[in-house]
Amino acid sequence: MYKTLMAYACIALFSLSIPAFADEVARVTLENGATVKLNDDFTWEYVILESQVQDSTATAVTLPATVAATSAVVATDASTAANTAPAVPTTLPANTDNLTSSAIAQAALLKSTGKSGVKVSFLNEQWDDDGRLGLTFELSSNSSEHYVMIELEISLFADSGALIKRETVKVWQAVFRMPDSYLRKGQTRESPVLWIEDIDKAQWTKQLMSLKMKEMDSRM
Repeated sequence: MYKTLMAYACIALFSLSIPAFADEVARVTLENGATVKLNDDFTWEYVILESQVQDSTATAVTLPATVAATSAVVATDASTAANTAPAVPTTLPANTDNLTSSAIAQAALLKSTGKSGVKVSFLNEQWDDDGRLGLTFELSSNSSEHYVMIELEISLFADSGALIKRETVKVWQAVFRMPDSYLRKGQTRESPVLWIEDIDKAQWTKQLMSLKMKEMDSRM
């Protein structure tokens, strides 16, 4: 899939001049039915949301693929692109946001994300006696950096595809002055349980979510 995306990107790029910021130059529908937006900075993004405006018409909203921040990062994750999702959400219009039918049908693609050599994947869920949703994630690193803090933006969607809640959490936090607690190259670690309130269990049976890695702090 990586070669196909890059081929489309090159065709689009050679036909346009390259501006200072990333802009959409083309959209491609993959063999699995997913729609991908190609940008002029050689990044690509899954189109997974549509925004329902007041006149009931739907406008497509694209979400950045954090794994595709550079072509090198895309190449690193290309071998697993068919089974993992390098895509996650950004700031959206103040409307009712819904997953596209294609995104719902391939929800597993949205449960992984990556950035700067670190991959984060949804591991499991649990509920406590107070009705809070507990999420656990698996982190793996191929980066030479030693990460002490990683933020993850989690967007949770109802079974209908409507956005329920978006929350940013610290999916990894090292212990101060304890190097053994850093996330290092070649390591796979499990996050603590991250508790999220105000989620209706009955509306979240499909476990629909999308992920985006935010701030990352590291030590050499």
